[in-house]
Amino acid sequence: MRKRFEIRPWSRGGRLALAAGSALALGLPLLAAPPGHAASGESLTVNLASAKGPSTGVGEGFLYGVSQDGTQPADQYVLPLGITAYRGGGHASRGWIGDNYTYGSGTKADVAEIIAQAKRFTQSPYHSQYQVILSDVYGADGGQPSNTTFPCDNGNCSNWVSFIDATVGALQSSGLKLAYDIYNEPDISVFWTRGMNSTQYFQMWDTAAREIRRIAPGAQIVGPSLAYTPLRNSGEWSTWLAHVKSAGTVPDMITNHDEGDVDDPVAVSQALNSQLSSAGIGSRPLSANEYQPADRQTAGVTAWYLARFAQSGYTNAMRGNWVCCQTPNLTGVLTQSNGTWQPTGSWWALRDYADMTGTLVNTSGQVGSTAISASEDSTAKRAVAIVGDSNGYTGSASVTFSGLSSLSWLSGSGSVNVQVQRIPDQAPLSAPQVVYNQSVSASSGSITVPFTFQAAHDAFAIYLTPNGSPANTVTVTNPGSQTGTVSTAISGLQMNATDSASGQTLTYSASGLPAGLSISSSGLISGTPSASGTFNVTVTAKDGTGASGSASFTWTIGTGSSGNTVTVTNPGAQSGTVGTAISGLQIQAADSGSGQSLTYSASGLPAGLSISSSGLISGTPTASGTFNVTVTATDSTSASGSASFTWTIGTGSTGGGTCQVSYVKNEWGGGFTANVTVTNTGTSTVNGWTVTWSFPGDQKVTNAWNANVTQSGSAVTATNMSYNPAIAPGGNVQFGFQGTWAGNDTSPSAFTLNGNACS
Repeated sequence: MRKRFEIRPWSRGGRLALAAGSALALGLPLLAAPPGHAASGESLTVNLASAKGPSTGVGEGFLYGVSQDGTQPADQYVLPLGITAYRGGGHASRGWIGDNYTYGSGTKADVAEIIAQAKRFTQSPYHSQYQVILSDVYGADGGQPSNTTFPCDNGNCSNWVSFIDATVGALQSSGLKLAYDIYNEPDISVFWTRGMNSTQYFQMWDTAAREIRRIAPGAQIVGPSLAYTPLRNSGEWSTWLAHVKSAGTVPDMITNHDEGDVDDPVAVSQALNSQLSSAGIGSRPLSANEYQPADRQTAGVTAWYLARFAQSGYTNAMRGNWVCCQTPNLTGVLTQSNGTWQPTGSWWALRDYADMTGTLVNTSGQVGSTAISASEDSTAKRAVAIVGDSNGYTGSASVTFSGLSSLSWLSGSGSVNVQVQRIPDQAPLSAPQVVYNQSVSASSGSITVPFTFQAAHDAFAIYLTPNGSPANTVTVTNPGSQTGTVSTAISGLQMNATDSASGQTLTYSASGLPAGLSISSSGLISGTPSASGTFNVTVTAKDGTGASGSASFTWTIGTGSSGNTVTVTNPGAQSGTVGTAISGLQIQAADSGSGQSLTYSASGLPAGLSISSSGLISGTPTASGTFNVTVTATDSTSASGSASFTWTIGTGSTGGGTCQVSYVKNEWGGGFTANVTVTNTGTSTVNGWTVTWSFPGDQKVTNAWNANVTQSGSAVTATNMSYNPAIAPGGNVQFGFQGTWAGNDTSPSAFTLNGNACS
């Protein structure tokens, strides 16, 4: 079980309803007055003549939220956000604890997950920071058994050193640039039960910091990743900083979590810098490696955080994850619709914020609970402002842009084009609503743009562009390097792009395609290559306003196969059991060419199993079912052969035994979150679990983490995920969910585990 995130018991003040704000009809007038006439309500300002420094996309980061192999979600949902940071710790197993405190198959699977994700996000085209949560790889994620041996128990840190050496050593061997987050939220007892700032805590921290410095001297260490900010617990921070300074174990980057109600990134970063100064520690980059609480997952609050992060002293920030962990929804900014992932209002807030490039300019910051940040970019020929509210404001607002005369590239013609995009809190949301788009005189050097918060969770993006130029932004998803073979038809490459405006039809074109290939107006590249070589391809998408975007990549066409034939021996149908390691299956193949070295790969393997390059399949299955496996062997000439077979994984003994359930609720008007802990009080391991209960009230589950949760009327069923099927005797599993209620949120009191009543 991997429960990554603690529900904060801090007061909400009743300021924000959980339910998404409904969008009003597009035909309603959203602008109270034409530009140039101030509206009443929240009055915000942007001074385009007053530069603050580069706009770096602080806040475009995620805590988990991608698939185990790092391939999902697709680039079309990630590249447009311009992400700068990602944080994860592997989620393929129960980690070091589950491997009985050795570098076993589970820990290796976690390490493999980190490497797969980091290969995607730390390299082109992303170049993001990847923070590795070592305590999650250890297995201390809130779901560890009650008899867990924590690092440095009884003053003995030797196994903790072995863990650091094995995991960090393996990660460093990948050649990837990684940052190491030693321990997540040690000030929350569900993760660290030995006391924050205790003697044992500092033994754990100092030992890890020094060992990482020894075996990976060039790697970045980040921490302490505390749940409470200096504004909420200043003594905790001052004690920690005093120790790490005296011990010489100050991390390279200071990390904290901004998930209170609400933790203002500007104020928190100022407090962090003040604490560093008081401790006599030099300036360090800051990272809010979790932000935005579970009950504030709206477009308006997302935009508020982004606007405040842009003004703050943070280097990067990652959205917290309340539907952990391998669900490829980017922490919830994507939603399932008709079987596919689609953007939400929060995704579009992040998307428009990514257009805030170039130079950050001074703004009014926060007025009431409404925040704004803005930038100007002479290269992209646009000035962009992002507006969000933390308190569910509805009503009129306005932004006055001054200093227009200082930007001749923008206002040189005497006027500018103004586009206002309303981002309603909807899921899915295909595009923002363009509620205003016209040319406005800039002769006075300033303009005032009024708009209306129609619903409590609206966000807004305002674009200023030179008069006559399209204000829309078209982003083409880069498909990455492509390969092919002369005389062999390609399977077809569908290019994808997004447009910041709704209702636009995109037309595609391409230059530099290999001979024999062509692109359709809808973006499908097809054909049969007729010449070998490496080709530099650029694909452009253009909308009806003339706005366009491009992506460039290489396409390498080989001369064809050497004529070798690779034959893979089919091993026949295989079987196994959840939680029981397989004995190892060696795949065999033959090559008609002499002296060839074969490299093996596989698709469709049961979760928990992997194949080595030499063809050995090993591991411990973590999910039951029948899997269609295809194993491929490829030689050095690119000749390959495959064999397909089924692998059936049974649940083994489901156990059931005796059990105990704890249900902890955090409630506010109309909404709640609940954390459920199921303890196996029997004598045999439960392999595969189903927990059921009925709500006494009118509660409705809206999303869940660490379990598959379904509801029919008042009856609720929660089943294990692929990564947490087993509950050892004396151990427990934790999962949670978020929901709504209208008149009665009484907690359930009767639970069953695999059909057996729990106490």
